[in-house]
Order: sequence, then structure tokens, then C-alpha cells
Amino acid sequence: MDTHDNPVHDELERLPKEKLIELIKMYSKNWHTCDGLWFTGVEKRYGTGMALEIDIDMWKISSRIEAKRIKEILGIPDNGGLDAVLQTVNLMSWAAKCEYRVENGDGTRRLTVISCPPQEARIKSGMGTFDCRPTFEIGFSNVASIIDPNVTVSCKYCPPGPHPSDSWCQWEFKIDH
Repeated sequence: MDTHDNPVHDELERLPKEKLIELIKMYSKNWHTCDGLWFTGVEKRYGTGMALEIDIDMWKISSRIEAKRIKEILGIPDNGGLDAVLQTVNLMSWAAKCEYRVENGDGTRRLTVISCPPQEARIKSGMGTFDCRPTFEIGFSNVASIIDPNVTVSCKYCPPGPHPSDSWCQWEFKIDH
């Protein structure tokens, strides 16, 4: 008799690394699908304003929980610095589906989202873009506060504001001493 309490854990432990990576990417897609379905469901029933308000409330809580879990699993020390903040952002559920780049500056990192599947899906379905800026302001700021409170986050551009044709949004992460 197997001593594990959960047969799913046994199954995961038997999978090769490549399959585990595929599963992680699939789980991220599932997260995006679930997030998009609930958002558009609330939006259709109560309007975009209410959906965004609920989304912001969700990000206030979920971004902190996810950052704490990543910090614990990876053993990130307190005041981990810019690289630890960006590593955490990179490993969050939303990140695996988006295409983005990170540029290093002197005491700063700039994260630029090149491809944003949620925004692109909205445009394709005729819904237009939505104001995602407040959700990511809260989400990224919460990650910084958990990983290194000396890191501040500022938005350079993000919908619904204007943005270059080759990217959706840009965020600057900076150490404040």
C-alpha cells in the first residue's frame, strides 16, 4: 500500500520534467480561462465597472497569496531585491501565457508586455480593451511588498491609456533606499 495521502501527488512525482512543464503551462492557461470566463460573466451581468471593481478586489488578495507561496517555495529571503521581485512576477500564474521582456537598468527593471492574450481575445471578440492598469498596479505592488518593500512599481503605460503598437503595457520596478 502506498503511504501517500493523495494519488495525484504520486502521479506528478512519476512524470518526466518535460511533462511537468507542459502541465504547469496548461494550468496557467486554465487559470487565464477561468479568470476570463468569470470576468466576462460578471461584465455581461453587471457591467464592466462592476467586473473591474471585483477584479481589483480579487487581485488585492490573490497577488499577496501567490507571492507568499512563491517566496516560501523558492526560499526567497526578506528584502530579496529587484531580481527576486521579477523572479516572483515571472513565476506567477498570469505570466506563463503572456509574452513579455524585462530590461535591466541601473537600479531598475522594466517589464514590457508584448502579447496580452486577455486583451487580444477581447478585441477579437469585439469587446474592446479594458482598464487592466489598476489590477496590475495592485498586483505588482503587492509582490514587491512581500518580496522586498524597498522596491516600488510604476506604470509607464497601460490600457485604457495609449500604448505603442508593439506592446500593451510597461512597468518599472525600482529600488528605493
